[in-house]
Amino acid sequence: MTPKVTRAGDRGLLADFGPNVPAEELHARAAALRARVDVIACIVGHQSLYVIFRGAPELDLGDVKPITITPRTHVVDVDFSGPDLDELLAHAHVSREAFLSRIPSLRLTARYVGFRAGFAYLEGWPEAWRMPRRQRSRNLVPRGSFAIAGAMAGFYPVDSPGGWNILGRTNATLWDPNTEPPNRFAPGDVVELRAVSIDRFDAPPVDRVVANGDAVAEVVVPGQLTTIVGARDWKRASYGVSPGGAFDAIAAASANRAVGNGDVPLLECVLVAPRLRFRVAKHVAFCDGSGLVRTFTLDAEEELAIGRFHGGLRGYLAIEGGVDEMRAKFAEGPHVLRKGDELRAAANVSARSAVPALDRSLDRHSIRVIAGPHDAPPLPEEWEVTSELNRIGIRLRRRAGGVPAGEPPALHGTAALHDLRELPSCGMQFGTLQWHADGSLVAMGPDHPVTGGYLQPATVVSEDLWKLAQLAPGERIRFEVVGKD
Repeated sequence: MTPKVTRAGDRGLLADFGPNVPAEELHARAAALRARVDVIACIVGHQSLYVIFRGAPELDLGDVKPITITPRTHVVDVDFSGPDLDELLAHAHVSREAFLSRIPSLRLTARYVGFRAGFAYLEGWPEAWRMPRRQRSRNLVPRGSFAIAGAMAGFYPVDSPGGWNILGRTNATLWDPNTEPPNRFAPGDVVELRAVSIDRFDAPPVDRVVANGDAVAEVVVPGQLTTIVGARDWKRASYGVSPGGAFDAIAAASANRAVGNGDVPLLECVLVAPRLRFRVAKHVAFCDGSGLVRTFTLDAEEELAIGRFHGGLRGYLAIEGGVDEMRAKFAEGPHVLRKGDELRAAANVSARSAVPALDRSLDRHSIRVIAGPHDAPPLPEEWEVTSELNRIGIRLRRRAGGVPAGEPPALHGTAALHDLRELPSCGMQFGTLQWHADGSLVAMGPDHPVTGGYLQPATVVSEDLWKLAQLAPGERIRFEVVGKD
């Protein structure tokens, strides 16, 4: 089956195989692509593969020979007493007894993972029992909940918001960030359900964080929002977890280089840096949002208090030798510093930084993008940064030609954006732009969901990703489309 291949930034491609592609073919092709030395990651979507390359992408994927994989079969106990079960029974005109009697014959296949860590989209739910997702999502869906939306089913591996119809719950451990692999279901696996009664639901696995390095410093004041970030790890995407990494990799690398570090974990600070009391003598460097690097030499029991910094939203504090990340290997997000935390030395020290130094004197409010991977109306150039921004993404509203904030753009005869709000889910990366039905745009950050079902009109080029990290609410930016044929 020949896919439609479109560019997804300067390092990625989206290969869409159409709605009739078997899940087995997607996973076999993904396995073949991951085996290539020039491929960093391959994310399976509903009917597509999102491929991230080490350098410029290879547009011709026609010679990729699928690798046969052997799926595992899981039998999962489910207590079908969910809050939306009665609604399903009425909607499908089926009795509870008839519903439960058919459950053992179902064979669900994990088509892809995404949304949250380890969330597997399961196909094979009976067409007669399909229901649209709920008009209003719940703020909290308990871990283990079994739910459906349309013809897809899935288990919520962790507590999270969600808009699917909850039919029951399992006590099985679906996600454990301390183990590898951390997820019970891998793409391609088969899931069989067994209806049972569950009296008590166990507590989720507790993140086991063991830092064996020597104590380096104590957190006296954590700053406004300080996290410990390490190198980006694309292996995590295979498990439905974002690759993570520093939001501004250029500033992070500058700080690390100033104290002789390679790609080791360091502190990512927002507006106000933490106050630290050092246990041992260390060289320290701080790079603010403008790229200015300051170095310090701290003796044992001496404190470092940089305080409020300028030049952008995020700054980076590197400690000679690096610090431990203080999180489970597959935790969804980085550790947030708290008062009293003890920073310890990093276990693995990289000899050099793989992040090149770039010219930061360029206008950080002018951001280059490459159109695609989705066909879309022309993207308005000027946008305003809203207060909805974090490491997951930055919401932007249009500010061009006198159009009020939040008003959907004119689409020049193209289908309205609200008709495109639910596309077949596909992979994403740091720098993906999502266009939503209300006209807003979301620029994905380093902790982005691995897959998503909104229109992707463009992708930020790699060398401009650092600019996203430094955007603050109220700032205005301009997108420049580059790379057109």
